Amino acid sequence: MTTEEPSWPTYLDAALESVRRERREVERECQAFRRFRKRTQSLKTDPPQIEQISGGAHQRFSSAQPSVRDVIEPYYRETVMAVDHYDDVYGDSFETSISAEFGADVLLLISEAMSFSQVIKQRLLGAAQQCIDRRRVFIETLETESVMFKDAQSTIQTIRNTVVEIDDEDLRDLSVTQLTSRQETLQSLTRKCEEWLQRRQEQIHVRRSERSSGERDYTTLCSYLYEPLDVDHPILATFVEVMEIIRGREGHILRMLG
Repeated sequence: MTTEEPSWPTYLDAALESVRRERREVERECQAFRRFRKRTQSLKTDPPQIEQISGGAHQRFSSAQPSVRDVIEPYYRETVMAVDHYDDVYGDSFETSISAEFGADVLLLISEAMSFSQVIKQRLLGAAQQCIDRRRVFIETLETESVMFKDAQSTIQTIRNTVVEIDDEDLRDLSVTQLTSRQETLQSLTRKCEEWLQRRQEQIHVRRSERSSGERDYTTLCSYLYEPLDVDHPILATFVEVMEIIRGREGHILRMLG
């Protein structure tokens, strides 16, 4: 076939690498929060401070000790804020980070408290576990994305191989029956693309409708993951462009048949 070599889209390769990179980073963050929990768990809580009345005035007795924040902040910096991608992805201060992850009330609590009580310890452990749990849910989403991208890549490769085979033929030597067969093959490839477009759109719809209040909006997630690609939905963009390639080949055969 004497047609120009098509420019096949590369969104899927770049998108899959983005998903893999994000998963590596989220896994590291899970590990960091686990280390923070382990160090926090190992801390002994302080006994309640004792007040006595002496000469008509209340006196509070407690040994000289650092504030709760003085103890917790180094732990947080040495674990959560120490992941190798932290500065590039977040670049937040301790205050901004712990407020975003644990809540502003936890930051206030550890900043004002001078005694590491059991209540504070459990708040920190619970908040850290929630961070881990959220990331595990996100990892499941990334795994679903990864599997779908691999499946899409396989389909695109099959389509590409078939188109290349047709391109390598001298269609002028083919009979009408053979040309019709090639056209039907291209039509079947178009149907594959249409099936993928429908499948992906349905998945996006389900993800949007099923997400919990703690999950990132799926549209926002796609924009975040695939921002460097200039397309928010690389699977949709890929199959739309591939359909145009197929239609170009089919149109050439139709003109020969006409």
